[in-house]
Amino acid sequence: MRKIGYYVILVIFLMIIIPVIILGGVDNGIKIPGIINRFSSYIESLPQQTQYTQESGGPKIKVYVEDQKKIVEMYMEEYLKGVVAAEMPVSFNEEALKAQAVAARTFAYSHMIVNNGTGCTKHPGADVCSGVHCQAWMSKEERFKNWNPDDAKANWDKITKAVDDTKDIVLAYKGELAKSILFHSTSGGKTENCVNVFGYQVPYLISVDSPNEEEAPSFQTKVVMKREEFINRIKQLNSKTKISNTNLSSQVKIIEYTEGGRVKTLKAGDKTFSGVDIRWAMGLNSANFSISIDSKNITFNVKGYGHGVGMSQWGANEMGKRGKKYDEILKHYYTGIEIININDILKNKN
Repeated sequence: MRKIGYYVILVIFLMIIIPVIILGGVDNGIKIPGIINRFSSYIESLPQQTQYTQESGGPKIKVYVEDQKKIVEMYMEEYLKGVVAAEMPVSFNEEALKAQAVAARTFAYSHMIVNNGTGCTKHPGADVCSGVHCQAWMSKEERFKNWNPDDAKANWDKITKAVDDTKDIVLAYKGELAKSILFHSTSGGKTENCVNVFGYQVPYLISVDSPNEEEAPSFQTKVVMKREEFINRIKQLNSKTKISNTNLSSQVKIIEYTEGGRVKTLKAGDKTFSGVDIRWAMGLNSANFSISIDSKNITFNVKGYGHGVGMSQWGANEMGKRGKKYDEILKHYYTGIEIININDILKNKN
């Protein structure tokens, strides 16, 4: 676009200004100073280097909006308001909301294709999607529908302030943009090492304490199912599993726990399964569970909600309520992380 602008300037100069100067600029009533002034104004109006519209909107990000089934371009900072609104209750402490904004901004920048990010692997051409595959997002209009009309404006203003107060702030590790920023609802008391859930190690995604989460609605949950149903689900995981209803309690045993207190491996019959696989097969909120078996049922007592890696959103809220600032929250959940301005990172890449 800048090259086109320069060509336009050249054409104007060759076709208008030079002829006017040659002809004296008076015979046809043309005033040279007026043309020069307008020409200067035009030059000043051209984009200078990288200019973002909406003043504080940041670059545009390509979002695959699930309910519209299409890619929508929106300004980064506006997009982040929709993420914070969808990812956290607006009743949360403002420092927790700021921490969420920074985590979400880091995730978004790390996925932007223009920054050599991975993009959304589920939706080619999109940087991120609005579903759980990337990070949740909700439009302002949709969010307003779910709020009390009397509170909607104040709620949105609170979210906007959290995003604006952390404008351009992202997380970095050893001077580079952090590319694996994860978060979840409720840890259940301790977060998890990334390698135990996703199979790869990230130095800043390691297990840390996350106390005082008892107020979270999913801090403790229970799932009860018939013994036969449990056996069926185990065989869906591995059809060759030798397991029977007779003496079931002796055939099911948790073998190992992770550093975060979650089930690492569980033996059912003659096969061993990961705690993550059991979580999904049994429909549990997390892999932090214990098991009890009686004559009819098998009961899972579960702590926490989500994969448990990175920032616990309910834990962040509790830290904020106890006086911790957003940077302290982030540095607690992401070990060894740095708080930095995204423009400093992008500047060093150019």
